[in-house]
Amino acid sequence: MRDLKKVAATQKTKVKRLNRNVRYPSSRNWKQLISRCTRGAMLIACAGLVIVGVVLLIDLVVNSEHFQVQSITVQGNYRLSDQDVIDLSDIRQGVRTFDLDLESIGEKIAENDWIRSARIMRKLPQGIIVDITEREVCYIIKLEYLYYVDRDGEIFKVLRDGDDLDYPLVTGLDRQQLLDHIDVSQQRLRQIAAMLSDLQSRELFNVASVAQIDINPQEGFVLYSDPFGVPIYVGNQHFSEKIDLLEHIYVDIEKRLPVLQYIDLNVPDKVIVK
Repeated sequence: MRDLKKVAATQKTKVKRLNRNVRYPSSRNWKQLISRCTRGAMLIACAGLVIVGVVLLIDLVVNSEHFQVQSITVQGNYRLSDQDVIDLSDIRQGVRTFDLDLESIGEKIAENDWIRSARIMRKLPQGIIVDITEREVCYIIKLEYLYYVDRDGEIFKVLRDGDDLDYPLVTGLDRQQLLDHIDVSQQRLRQIAAMLSDLQSRELFNVASVAQIDINPQEGFVLYSDPFGVPIYVGNQHFSEKIDLLEHIYVDIEKRLPVLQYIDLNVPDKVIVK
């Protein structure tokens, strides 16, 4: 027969053990939680005050008279004057430097025919730098009107009264051909620009020796000498090598230009003169 007293004692022992394993919340845990929350709130408040202070400081600096434009420096200009570029920028002294949209100002300046690109920079506290790249005329092309073409073979400006005409004239390409065959036409314009750039560095037969260049569908490029307008057939490629051959005998040929009908450089390693 089971001993009821022993059973009861055993059950009491198990209950005591279970009670020891159970953890009850204490008042100390609540205090720690409140303390942590308080510290967190204080940190957030301090961070907020710092952010507000920084924003107010930035606003104070940006709007300070110390950052108003007092000087505008223009660099990279040769054809246009400093004042021309400043007028194009529409930047006025006294405006706050941080109110300027530098990218938009650069795009506005680059709308001028003579300017390829413009970069605007702040020179704190009171300065603005306008750095421009101007176009350099390489030759004139005759379409419906006369246009300047730059060193990259880009048509960029229609000629007006008073513009300089002392550049080689390119003919043989009309406006409709340019629009209908734009890739081929642009390649030809770049070829002419490269040819003239090569001639610019030469001493005997150079840019000053060329009055006109004709784009001929059958013959390729035809140069016309200055003076006397003697046709010089150079074809569509290997211009530098052909001009090298011409320069070797150009001292003698130049004396005979008044009576020459043409010069043909299309036969390999030869200069044919008639």
